[in-house]
Formats: sequence, C-alpha cells, structure tokens
Amino acid sequence: MAQHKNIRIGYIGAGGYSRRVLLPNFRKIAGVELKVVANSTPESSERAAQEFGFARTAGDWREVVDAHDVDAIVIGTRTEAHFEMIPPVLDAGRHVLSMNALCRNATQAREVTARAAARPDLVSLVYPAAGPAYFLREDAMMRHLIDDGYLGTVLQVADYWFAPFFGLGSMFEVGSRWFGPHTRVFGYRRGYDVEGATVAARPGRGAVRPETNIALAELASGAMITYQHSTVAGDTAKARWEIIGSAGYVIAYAGTADAPGTFFGAKHGSKSLEPLPVPPERTHGVSVEADFIAAIRGEREPARAIPRFGDALRLLEFSEVWRESVENGSWRDLPIGV
Repeated sequence: MAQHKNIRIGYIGAGGYSRRVLLPNFRKIAGVELKVVANSTPESSERAAQEFGFARTAGDWREVVDAHDVDAIVIGTRTEAHFEMIPPVLDAGRHVLSMNALCRNATQAREVTARAAARPDLVSLVYPAAGPAYFLREDAMMRHLIDDGYLGTVLQVADYWFAPFFGLGSMFEVGSRWFGPHTRVFGYRRGYDVEGATVAARPGRGAVRPETNIALAELASGAMITYQHSTVAGDTAKARWEIIGSAGYVIAYAGTADAPGTFFGAKHGSKSLEPLPVPPERTHGVSVEADFIAAIRGEREPARAIPRFGDALRLLEFSEVWRESVENGSWRDLPIGV
C-alpha cells in the first residue's frame, strides 16, 4: 500500500457547506489529520470537533494560523473576512483553500493574489462555486471537444443561466476556463414590473424581482461570448452552453447532483444535432479536497477547474467592469488577462 505524507489541517469557519461537503471529503483522504477548528462560537467549534474528529478547538482564528502542528488551513468563513485572514495564513507558511469569493472586491483580491504569488511554495486555491450549473462534472468532456478539434476554431459562445440570484462571476469562471481571456464587455440589466411575477427566494431572503442580466464580451481569441441570466425561467429550464465553431456546433446541458450533463453536437453540413456519448473517464468530475492535498504532497497539479487566486481575481475584475458598463451604457475594456 502506498504511503502518504500526513497533511495536518486547520479549519476556520466550519459552516453548513463545510460540514456537508468539505469535511466529509477530507476525512476520506488517507493521511489527512484534522487538527484544530475555530468557529464563531465555542459551542459550534466543539460540535464540529466532535462530529469530524478534530484534535482540538481554538477560541480565535488567529490561534489556528499560529498553530505549529498545522500544514494547511481552510477558510470557510464568509467573504467579508477573507481579506483579513488570508495574508496571515500565507505569512505563516500555510497552504490555503478559501471559499468563494476570494475577497469583497478586486482591490482586495489584487493584494491577496500578490501575497500568494510571493509564496510559490504554497498551494493557494479557491473552492469553486457549487451546483450542477457550474459544470465541474462536465469539464473533462468539454475540454476534450475543444482541444481535440470537434468544434474547430471557436467563433461564438452563449451561456444561459437560470437562477433566482445573479451569479455573473460564477458564469465567467466557467467561460474563462474553457474559452480564455476576455478583452472587453458590454453589460445590460432589465427588470420587469409584471403583476404577480415574482420568484421565490431562499429562506429569509424574500421574493426576487423578475429580471434579465446580459454580458456581451469579446475574447482574446477573436470569438464573441454572451452570458444571459434570467430569474424567471424556474426549474423547467436547465443551464446550458452553446458553442459554434468553424467545424462544428455543441450544446452542453448542466447535469444534476446524481448525473453529469448531456452533450449534443453536429458537424457543419449535418442536418440535425445528435447526442454525443460521454466516455466514463470524462464523467469523474473534480475533487477539490483531494486535489488540494495531492498538490501539497507534490503528487499532481490541481484540476484546471479549481480556481487559483489569479482566476478569482479576474472573476471580480470582470464583474466590476460589467457593473460599470451597465451604469454607463457603453463598452468597457477589461484589465489585460481577464
């Protein structure tokens, strides 16, 4: 049996998603030790420690950063705390996995990204947004279609996203990893005052106004990409990508929690779309926790679908420039490399 270098984890903010997803996944990885956890209250810290087997609790997040028996730290807190927490983690020489989004704004993210770049010996990752519409399980198949020439040169891309809340950053996260840097963007937002047309929100957040949000962008490759979001389509609509290339056309639908998405395609000259079989080796998805640990051990690079700090910075820059465009009604150039 292969021997694994033990990786000792400190955890700051083991909230609901961490308890449902991250911590169970970390416990499955051989050689991972959960050392210390700090939540917002001593009671919640103790509950997390008992449930997942942390060796101890800490009364403050700084105790986790300063712990001498910790190799890596997961920051599971809300975004507002990241700018304060991440730099000390890096300065302490700890690998870091932060929840999405990296920071509240691009200014903060630039500073944090620069701090991470100054420590190339450390693994610094951002946990990607969750849910089938973020196309993590479909990543391998889409990369195959793009890289192996089924589409030819990508010319035009459209992303359709249906959710009660606008998530332009997460849409861009998928689009940029598949189709590369964006150079400029035009933003559009339209609300609808239709009697009785409201969308039920998550608990405690009230009804959502019907609206459409659009981002039209140019890619560095010369292609065009459109992100279109709607709050009103409901559960009957599936998120999808439509890609037109010089050699073919592909539609990719988001999967479910239990199954990967479906792909349809046609080569130029074909009369209709046909289902594209997805080989088993391209349905495995992405294990963020396993890749984080493997990268720390030097076993492999994390999957490309897992954002690095630079990716998370570009996401924030794109979102901010889009808002400027909506406010001014004009095209806006993006920072180089977004």
